[in-house]
Amino acid sequence: MNRFAAQDCPLFDPVVHALTAAQMPYDALSAPMQDRVCRLVRFSPRLASFCAARIAYLLPWLQEGRLETPFSVPMLQSALQDSLPSADNPEIALRQFHRQHMVGIALRDICELAEIQEITEELSNLADVVIQTVFAHSWQRLVDQYGPPVAHGTGQPAQMAVIALGKHGGRELNFSSDVDLMFVYDTEGETSGGTLASIPNRSFFTFVAQKICDCLTKATADGFLYRVDTRLRPEGKNGPLASSLMMIEEYYHFYGQNWERQALLKARAVAGPPEIGKKFIKLITPFTYRKYVDEMEIADALRSIDRMRNRSLEMLGSDERRRRDFKNGYGGIRDIEFFTQAVQILYGGQYPEIRHGGTLLSLLRMHESGLLHSKEYGFLALAYQFLRRIEHRLQMVDEKQVYQLPTNEQEMALLAENLGYPNVEQLKKEYEETTRHVRALYAGVFQRKEWEDSTELFFDKEKYDEDIEQILREHEFLDPERAYTFLKDLGKAPDAHLQAKMTRLYKAIFPRLLACFKRSPDSDMALGNFEKLVTNYKARISLYETLGEQPPFLDLLVSVISCSSFLTTLILRDPSLMDSIGGKETFEEQIEPSSLATHLSLVEKTYKAEDRRDHLLRVQNAAMLRSGIRFLLGLTSVEEMGRELAAVADFVLEASGPACTAMLAERYPEFSRGHAGEIAIIGMGKLGGMDFNVASDCDVLFLYEQESRTAKVTASEYFSRWAAKFLDFEERKSRLGFLYHMDARLRPHGANSPLASSLASFQSYFLKEAQFWEKMAFSRARFICGNPRIAEALPRLKEEILFSRPMCAAEIQELLTMRKKIEIQKKEETLKAGPGGLIDVEFIAQALVLRYGSAIPALRLTSTMEVLRVARAEAVMPVAQVQALEESYTFLREVENRLRIVNNVSLDTIPTDSEELEKITRRYALRLDTDKLHPDQFMHTIAKQTQTVRSIFNQFFADLLRHTP
Repeated sequence: MNRFAAQDCPLFDPVVHALTAAQMPYDALSAPMQDRVCRLVRFSPRLASFCAARIAYLLPWLQEGRLETPFSVPMLQSALQDSLPSADNPEIALRQFHRQHMVGIALRDICELAEIQEITEELSNLADVVIQTVFAHSWQRLVDQYGPPVAHGTGQPAQMAVIALGKHGGRELNFSSDVDLMFVYDTEGETSGGTLASIPNRSFFTFVAQKICDCLTKATADGFLYRVDTRLRPEGKNGPLASSLMMIEEYYHFYGQNWERQALLKARAVAGPPEIGKKFIKLITPFTYRKYVDEMEIADALRSIDRMRNRSLEMLGSDERRRRDFKNGYGGIRDIEFFTQAVQILYGGQYPEIRHGGTLLSLLRMHESGLLHSKEYGFLALAYQFLRRIEHRLQMVDEKQVYQLPTNEQEMALLAENLGYPNVEQLKKEYEETTRHVRALYAGVFQRKEWEDSTELFFDKEKYDEDIEQILREHEFLDPERAYTFLKDLGKAPDAHLQAKMTRLYKAIFPRLLACFKRSPDSDMALGNFEKLVTNYKARISLYETLGEQPPFLDLLVSVISCSSFLTTLILRDPSLMDSIGGKETFEEQIEPSSLATHLSLVEKTYKAEDRRDHLLRVQNAAMLRSGIRFLLGLTSVEEMGRELAAVADFVLEASGPACTAMLAERYPEFSRGHAGEIAIIGMGKLGGMDFNVASDCDVLFLYEQESRTAKVTASEYFSRWAAKFLDFEERKSRLGFLYHMDARLRPHGANSPLASSLASFQSYFLKEAQFWEKMAFSRARFICGNPRIAEALPRLKEEILFSRPMCAAEIQELLTMRKKIEIQKKEETLKAGPGGLIDVEFIAQALVLRYGSAIPALRLTSTMEVLRVARAEAVMPVAQVQALEESYTFLREVENRLRIVNNVSLDTIPTDSEELEKITRRYALRLDTDKLHPDQFMHTIAKQTQTVRSIFNQFFADLLRHTP
């Protein structure tokens, strides 16, 4: 530093005189110490004036080695502890301590003794120590008056923490920064009382917060400590100054905005018990850093941040001011900070290492995590330090919040000198190049065309027009005018006074909602089902809040309703199911009898006024919804879904029995008491094989043990009436739907015979009269519920009827004739009955059971897939053939069930209409492990699978006939 340049400064002589009076003459100082004095008076007149008035602010920093040590928190705490106890007035002593150390940090900066990151951290450390001291003093004063705060109920001490936000929270304070503070406490209660009366904890903590703010901002002869801004607290200036953790959790969960997420990135506890600060950070982390990030989330966040950034630019006015403002202007500090914060908001949930309040450290962690290229990282880090150095050097001149480059050439020349540039032109050149490059990087991220929201036009227009039509057609609505009407209605609040809030929430979810419709297999169906759900859901505002806060839930909901009006109907029947869609149990808990029983017990307690059928319907609907969602998303295989749906049917059928017995108890009390338990239900068909499909009927047999009778009724009469009651119980509809379509036609003598058969008559019929197709059907019989003695008898009955001898050649020919007949009669049902359809595989499995089951007991199974697996293990069929059948059967059942789940109807026909074919293709591709297929590819795959099955079918039965006598 040129001494003569410093001597031209008005404050040079007053400082020199003060040094002389303090017996530290300027001329006696070493050259480095003289340089410090000169730099202070030339580059920070404001601090120099304080030193001239009180030279003690400067003296410690003119000692060798004192400025080379970083101003850490322990160092500052130690220095403060040394000065406060002996002070006559602790408040004045704290201000003098603060001023003295501000001078020291300023000298470390202007003398180039520390990098800018160290300087900002040291300024933040100083603020931490000062606030901790003010907090402790304020707390004790109020405890003396009102007593310590105590938690309700427990009697434990209630506690409070001070949270720093903004630059202070990020440990990036400058020489004239405000400190952004939030005050939080753990629990409600009352103080125990002191010199004054007891008060509620809420009032006590508010008093502490107010006292801290007053102390920090109070202007005295020794200046003020800090300007304080508390507007970043929940509800801003209208919210309580001190907030409970419970209130904070509720606020951010229900009302938190994107800008508040951005503010909380820098949240840091600076005073109070550390455990309260940790609780606060843990509480806000799920709100601040979301684990789920997709393209819509990225676009929403970037648009929100860019809008906020643009508002700060607009406030600057002219382009000239925007170019000269190194903080809020083009390519300024804000561009770098907003860029960094956007990455943190979007990826902090997946990359915890980037969760830092400090911009430079966050950029470094992003680079190390692979989120930021080394070139961009290097440039942004240097640019940020360059702009912060300008900020610091200008603000320490007069300790004012300056964010514009000087327009005065003399002031600009002084800044260039302060920063070490040979001339103003060099400084201007670097500033212009730096801000231009920063702005380009910012625009490349925030202002990419794909992030633009074309849907905003929807809210600007009052009527349907060509622009609206284009937007809706781009989102693949085939009937855009109908879609427009639905979408407009979805934004209307049920009550006029809620319309403003409804509009805000609806606008927030609208872009994602349209994007979900576009990705869905059928945009029009998805919107129609969504409209039904929303209209039926009483708390529409609450629903929109949830959908806005949980983007994965919105995606999941639209995925489900766009693929299945059936599952949508389940939710419409029982809106409480909406809450379970995204729940952990939907994705992780298997459906099994114990969980169904637990659910039924809960339903019975919750809906006491409902009858047994409605209780079972609630359990059934919930289970079918869970199983259906997992299947749609490809989280479970079609085989697993079949087993789950069969397990639900088993549970419902068993739980229905007592209701039917109760219906007959009054008319036949004696028989009901003595013999009602003799009935059993046997599952047949897909229920028996546990290969249940969506929309499958329950094929059942009713068997009772013996021909009991009472004076009023015989067993045949009673159990046939019981079976009729049972079928009616399952099929009768209520507002919650119906339980199952039932089919009991596989009983002896078919539809015209009694519904229930005795075990003896059943055995006699199958041994003497049954046709071969009936024996094939009986091979899939499985005990469901009822008389345990029939459960024990069923394997013996099968042994006698089915496995006393192997299937003969004549029976094989009968099977093939039956298959041909089905193929002709149901030629439209290509997936099921067509050549190479599902029935081909099922007939192969049943043939394996009937041909080899007598010799290989392991084959006596009812499930098609399990039979195939045993056949492979027992080498009764070539491994390659079995593997091909397993693959084809699984694929065809997958397609079949994706067709059926749309409307819960039995549908096995592949659409020929191109639009419908496109929809089924997209429904299949909804599976999480499946890429989207073109309809031609999809049809080719179906053809290939059915050709494979038919080829194996022909080969299998040819070989079987060749080796069967």
